[in-house]
Amino acid sequence: MSEKTTCIKIENLVKTYGRGRTRALDGISLEIGNGEVFGLIGPNGAGKTTLMGCLLSLLRPTSGDIHIFGYTPDNLRVKELSAFLPERPNFDAWMTARQFMSYHHMLAKLPHKTSKQDVEEALRQVELDPSAWDRRIKKFSRGMLQRLGLAQMLLGDPKLCFLDEPGSGMDPIGANLLRKLLLNWKKKNVTVVLNSHHLDEVERVCDRVAFIKGGRIHQIEELSNISKEEITIIVKCSPELEMPDDVLCSDIAATLEGHYFGITEHCLRFRLKHEKDKASLVKALVEKQVAVEEVFQERRGLEDLFIALHNEDLRR
Repeated sequence: MSEKTTCIKIENLVKTYGRGRTRALDGISLEIGNGEVFGLIGPNGAGKTTLMGCLLSLLRPTSGDIHIFGYTPDNLRVKELSAFLPERPNFDAWMTARQFMSYHHMLAKLPHKTSKQDVEEALRQVELDPSAWDRRIKKFSRGMLQRLGLAQMLLGDPKLCFLDEPGSGMDPIGANLLRKLLLNWKKKNVTVVLNSHHLDEVERVCDRVAFIKGGRIHQIEELSNISKEEITIIVKCSPELEMPDDVLCSDIAATLEGHYFGITEHCLRFRLKHEKDKASLVKALVEKQVAVEEVFQERRGLEDLFIALHNEDLRR
């Protein structure tokens, strides 16, 4: 990845505690491109939040280098271009939502004459009910706090957004809103670093994900590649007719360089290398007089990848 297209560059990052006895980050190297939505996944205690803290200059690394837009994370230029939503926002409880937003509009050095318009537009974008705009923040639910935090991020049109478990405390409507905001940022070429346990959401919006465990990156996966992985095809046959024998199904699968996994409740289960082979499989079955009723497809998702990597690490 060239310097022109790199937003974040991390080289051999180490963060230790207890005079070096505990390594929260153990030599992480990573590049994130401009306009990329990048996900951090891994079990609890993997080092994801520590990495996020170092990127935000909230934590000082023990060793290694971080450059964001060519600057160190504590550079004021990085702060001007970035926005952050923590997992548990802790805002000034005595303020109203409108006052809070107006205050941060001023901190962002945005034009005073557009303050009211900008604040209300941001609150509308996160679908916070207007009846709550002049309510004190201390009366907000956790989901409402998340929405307010997202609204704050929208001020100033940041070029880089950090989100730490943004879906925490959100209902399905809020989760859908978050997805829309992330996809909108992607359209605007905003770089997003997303730490989340909601793997289905990560899979829908991210370009790449890094699987982190024990302070190390074990694998970086392009989400577009997951859909190109081997697929599982389930062929439901008529229960009124005789099922094909295993030898026939195995031979058909072999011609497609796939595998046959047997019969379960009038369903044949196959694993194929490519999605394009699905039509060839069904055609071959029909030509052999197999009474095909329905065909279902399963693909390897991010959750399957997460579990596979986690189990593989446990076996080491």
